[in-house]
Amino acid sequence: MQSVATETRTNREVPRKSARVSGIDLALRAIEVRRQVIEFARSYPDMPFHLGGSLSCAEIMAVLLSGVMHTGVDGTPWERRDRLVLSKGHASLALWPALVQAGLLTQEDLDRGMLGPGAVIGKQPKRNVAHGIELSGGSLGMGLGYAVGLALAARRKGLASRVFCVMGDGECDEGSVWEAASFAGHNSLGSLVAVIDANGLQLDGPTAQVLDSGPLSAKFAAFGFDVQVVDGHDVEALAGVLSLHSERPLAVIAHTVKGKGLSFAENDVKWHDRCLDDDGYRRAVAELEAARKEVLANAE
Repeated sequence: MQSVATETRTNREVPRKSARVSGIDLALRAIEVRRQVIEFARSYPDMPFHLGGSLSCAEIMAVLLSGVMHTGVDGTPWERRDRLVLSKGHASLALWPALVQAGLLTQEDLDRGMLGPGAVIGKQPKRNVAHGIELSGGSLGMGLGYAVGLALAARRKGLASRVFCVMGDGECDEGSVWEAASFAGHNSLGSLVAVIDANGLQLDGPTAQVLDSGPLSAKFAAFGFDVQVVDGHDVEALAGVLSLHSERPLAVIAHTVKGKGLSFAENDVKWHDRCLDDDGYRRAVAELEAARKEVLANAE
């Protein structure tokens, strides 16, 4: 059982800083998320990681935690903070650096690694509310129901907190997703935002071939959600739709590329869960550095 110290955080315990950054900075933060993802993989060369899905949601993580959410480290009272539920827990490699950028984790936390009693992070999320980790991850299809519960609790407490749940499109094969969606729509939980990292691939292949259940936008709309479809790698477009408020729950279908940022991994299902060798690491570093320079050049 976690101690009270890990479950709560007061405003005096964290620095007050703005969570809002520019579009250029958000793009750079997404690249930094990807760089840290490959650093994790390099640190454990014999351990396969879910690299494809972590790389595809880099912009989503950076925009949510640095551009949209009131995290409790921006002057928002801790109880009134927004919540992030990472339902696709296998993409935790992208969560950790984004939490550092938001001030909820430190670089020291990352440097402790993923193994051992002193580890704060892991291959899957382990609930630690003080660090912004609202739910232990691993089993897909569980996060939306939990996020619905958080949104309902916030309503009953009279809080303006928003709850963001990041899921994968393959994860939406799970029936529990639609039970939760039905409850959210029926109860008009306007503080709930379901963000779908729709990269088109899952463990066994293309989502449309594994289980083609129709367009997600139409399905969420049928369950009572307002729906927005967006380029999941356009940070300004993401920030715009994720900042929208509605009286109904919102579903953001963010179209992304699995393995985004690494040319040899993009749209390749083999990178769903894989080790990164030395050659791949060197290529990844070079490509991400080129992407960083391109963002800076376009900003001039």
